[in-house]
Amino acid sequence: MMVAKEVHDKAQDPMAWFQHDSNAAQDQKCQRLLFRYGNAGYGAFWRLCEILANTTTHSLPVETDEDWLILAEQIGMRKAGAFDEISSVDDCKDFIGCLLEIGLLTRDGKGRIESARMQKNALYFGMQRANGAKGGRPRKNKSEPMK
Repeated sequence: MMVAKEVHDKAQDPMAWFQHDSNAAQDQKCQRLLFRYGNAGYGAFWRLCEILANTTTHSLPVETDEDWLILAEQIGMRKAGAFDEISSVDDCKDFIGCLLEIGLLTRDGKGRIESARMQKNALYFGMQRANGAKGGRPRKNKSEPMK
């Protein structure tokens, strides 16, 4: 799909909100997530979607152990013990691996993860922002006074 540069550029900005279907849990991919991780995993996934929506480019780096530990903290998978960082990183990697496997996430080829759904939402907002930047509808007859 070809997207105008202006729309693409405006789509990179964080989103204040995104659409969430009320029947999302019925989706086959979400059913797989619920089967494997239960409601805790489902909640962690939607928390991840919120984080993706609120970041520039709507993707997150996952290259270093520090990246993984930060992500584990953000989605509620970090353990608090003194030696639990390795376990937290492993659990987060397993969880993200599951999301990649079932198709809820993809890799962008640059060491980052992203969601096709969040990218679609971002393009919608990019279009809205681009159209809004053009201003309102011009008057039909410019000699007509404004009301």
